[in-house]
Amino acid sequence: MSPRKVLILGILLLVPIFFYFFLRIFGSNQYHLRTFFPVIDENTEEPVVQNGDTLFQKVPDFKLTSQTGKSISQADLDNSVYVANFFFASCKDVCKKMSTQLSRVQEAFLQDPSVKIVSYTVDPERDSVGTLRKYAQTYDADSTKWYFLTGPKPAIYQLAQQGYKLAVMEAPSVTPDFIHSEKFILVDKQKHVRGIYDGTKPEDVDRLITEIRLLLKEK
Repeated sequence: MSPRKVLILGILLLVPIFFYFFLRIFGSNQYHLRTFFPVIDENTEEPVVQNGDTLFQKVPDFKLTSQTGKSISQADLDNSVYVANFFFASCKDVCKKMSTQLSRVQEAFLQDPSVKIVSYTVDPERDSVGTLRKYAQTYDADSTKWYFLTGPKPAIYQLAQQGYKLAVMEAPSVTPDFIHSEKFILVDKQKHVRGIYDGTKPEDVDRLITEIRLLLKEK
């Protein structure tokens, strides 16, 4: 065999080995979703690092009531990836767009019990269990997968602002008398925020659906 052929054969044999190590080094994090909201040290105002890893805030626990009258907490979301949003049942525009998009998310993962949706009302004084049940039926919501939650207003607003870092506040001078974000929040199985999306834009919800699939494949 000529030296040239030996060289070509050697290169061909080395290519798969090179490709393997390239994927091991660079490919493992290629589709790794970022984690939002690091824990901040109050003294240094720097992210807290423990054993070489940055610590991230977790969505705190809650205890609210679903459209079926069942009490729901973070324990019901253990081992689940979930999408959270804030809405109110009498909303005529933005909330309808958001709920329509969440119907797409439900449909995409209807057969996967590890994916759930949590919609919190920002108008709990009017959004009773019965009202939320009717609203959920409008969007064919599976009550085992898509929770519409109501409860004490201060608890819901605190959860939105401090847990999900979303703008939800009372606004007495406007109608309705509150303001809420149109964002969807993707939360992983460790209760960390892994994605933020515009819930009124189909293209952003396309990205959400794709990134849920990526998140489910993470080790």
